[in-house]
Amino acid sequence: MLRSLVTALAVSTLLAGNLTAQAGGSPAPRLSPETEALLRPVLDSAAQDSLPVSALQSKALEGAAKGRPPAEILAVVRGLAGRLRQARSVLSQAVPGAPVAAGDIVTAAEAMAGGARPEDVARLRKNAPPGASLEIPYAVLGELVRRGVPVGQASDVVDHLVESKVPEARIIEIPARVDVAIRLGAPPVAALGRALHGLGLPVPPPVPGSKGRGRGRGRGRGGGRG
Repeated sequence: MLRSLVTALAVSTLLAGNLTAQAGGSPAPRLSPETEALLRPVLDSAAQDSLPVSALQSKALEGAAKGRPPAEILAVVRGLAGRLRQARSVLSQAVPGAPVAAGDIVTAAEAMAGGARPEDVARLRKNAPPGASLEIPYAVLGELVRRGVPVGQASDVVDHLVESKVPEARIIEIPARVDVAIRLGAPPVAALGRALHGLGLPVPPPVPGSKGRGRGRGRGRGGGRG
């Protein structure tokens, strides 16, 4: 159940077409022989690089469900493969020699596509407890940045929650709480503060001599513009 929530939250662009077809009882989209032939070198290369090939296949099926031409599907899948390759490189270099989970690669790539920086992704992996799954934290990081929370502050919050060993089931609630606060008129930073307070989650301590880490575009931690 938890993994399906992660998919709905952060990887919907990868799986929406396929999951919708399955859930609706209609035939699942299929790739044409031409599309399969075009994609084969990309998928083979991804497999050799230990990338999550299933994410690329799902992206291709999404394009097929929308009736996209083979060349367009190829371009989109190639772009995704590049983002996944970058994410895997960042994660591997952050903790050399440690295995990298496919889900972490996908959501880290999505977070960076949404505005998170490689150094934010790497820091989260370095500071996480050994063996911890970061699929949900990366998904939430990306969602907070997409909602307008400055990337430095979003990264600080998620990093602190992971270091504090807050359960994934709590972390995944944050974006929806932020949405509620934004609808009520709070700017993104203040909305995040309200979400954390409402969930009873720890807030990162300020860095002495600075307003937050100074890495985002916000006006300091917690206060926002509201």
